[in-house]
Amino acid sequence: MAGNTAQGGLRPWLGAARILHGSALVAAAAGGLMFCGLATLLTISIVARKTMGWQVRGDVEIVQMGGAVAASLLFAWCQVRHGNVAVDFATKSLPRGVQKALNRIGYLSLGCLGLLLAARTAALGLGSLESHAISTLLAWREGYWQLAMAPGLALFGVTGLFQAVAPQQVTDRMARSFRIGRI
Repeated sequence: MAGNTAQGGLRPWLGAARILHGSALVAAAAGGLMFCGLATLLTISIVARKTMGWQVRGDVEIVQMGGAVAASLLFAWCQVRHGNVAVDFATKSLPRGVQKALNRIGYLSLGCLGLLLAARTAALGLGSLESHAISTLLAWREGYWQLAMAPGLALFGVTGLFQAVAPQQVTDRMARSFRIGRI
């Protein structure tokens, strides 16, 4: 009975964790698919350049802009999985409570960083649209690509802030689960 009561207290946290986990997983899948598409485009361009003397026009620009958006979609999943760089070897000898406190500070720092990057990237995108900034070869509007990075960065930030305040067993369950709804 005591286990059910404790589980009941975690229910709201687990619901929020499921939403963040599922969102991060979908974003990471989209980012991974984008990277696969970019790799295919670049491979076609290189093979065509070497064998037929032509290439995909603006292939480097497409990879740069698309790669930035794809990478921004992967940060939240990395945060969910506790995949960010940690200096565990420096804190290993510290008491467990201090380690947990340092982890929370790390989550909070990364959460704030993610939200700051999302806000600054969105401001950059809006500024680029306002000034009609375009890419060099393809003359594509840069602002749209920059704005497309903001949601992934915001999800990264929200996930970090959630992990900073959520019970430890909830964040641990998030990190171990690979399927949506199985937290």
